[in-house]
Amino acid sequence: MIRSKINALIGKYLEGKATPGEEQLLTHWLDALAEDAGPVTEQDARSRERLRRSILKVIKQRTGEPAARYPIWKKLAAAAVVLLMVGIGSWWMMSYRLSQKVAWLELRTAIGEKKVLLLPDSSRIWLGANSVLKYPDHFTDSRQVQLVSGEAFFDIAQAPGQPFSVITDSLQVQVLGTSFHIRAYPRQLLEIGVNTGKVSVNKGGQVMDILTANQLLQVNRNNYTSSRLSVSSPDINGWKQDKIVFDNMPVMDALRLLENYYPVKFHVKRVPGRQISGSLNMHLTITQIINVLEDLTDHQLKITPAGAGNYNIGQ
Repeated sequence: MIRSKINALIGKYLEGKATPGEEQLLTHWLDALAEDAGPVTEQDARSRERLRRSILKVIKQRTGEPAARYPIWKKLAAAAVVLLMVGIGSWWMMSYRLSQKVAWLELRTAIGEKKVLLLPDSSRIWLGANSVLKYPDHFTDSRQVQLVSGEAFFDIAQAPGQPFSVITDSLQVQVLGTSFHIRAYPRQLLEIGVNTGKVSVNKGGQVMDILTANQLLQVNRNNYTSSRLSVSSPDINGWKQDKIVFDNMPVMDALRLLENYYPVKFHVKRVPGRQISGSLNMHLTITQIINVLEDLTDHQLKITPAGAGNYNIGQ
């Protein structure tokens, strides 16, 4: 009885003979299914009526068999019909969403700005200053984003059988469930640091290195030679905590990094060929930062103001 009534109600809706109350009943149920399947796109909304009719046709076909005649089975049959309808509807909605073309979105930050992004799989990305990230509006059978330039910290939700990867430069960083940092500013060493878990760094389909917690990989973009360092977790995501971390960083890279955090430009004539290490608070003024840099290089680095946020380096 229950199944035949549901089947009859769907039939009336498809034939355009349902009363306003009956239409409202089916509409509320289908809207609930849509919420369970996740957010819909604008294109889904425009096609809602067509989508509803397609779902109802499938349910009508699946529930068209005669119901059990014995009273003892009535409640079980009713429960089975409800579960079947919810299962078919949810599957249909999810399949429909996955079949839609993926739209790639772009997130940008300005100099000195940071943003947080929540991905469709509940993974979080903290995008650093002067950075560009591309990501899909929904994931299908794989999860992938692209760090076009800049730096980002990734906290990835686990999804067994659906690995997560980040494309940056010509490298692919693959993870399953972990947190890690990538710095890929132009004209600087490319850095990949792992806070928790494990990542694989690949180039051209070949594994370049596998990193675990508190390991940092520095990659030279000119020839893609690399070196691995041991670092502390706070150093890996220091900028996320408003700290500028120089970990065995060439002086020139340190200056270029500062240009992403502060509205300044360094005009270089000569810089000492050495590396520096240290941690500075981003709330310091650029003048204070410059004084510390000169101290870290034993005053081999000479920085003089040239007006309007410009500084000359060297003699």
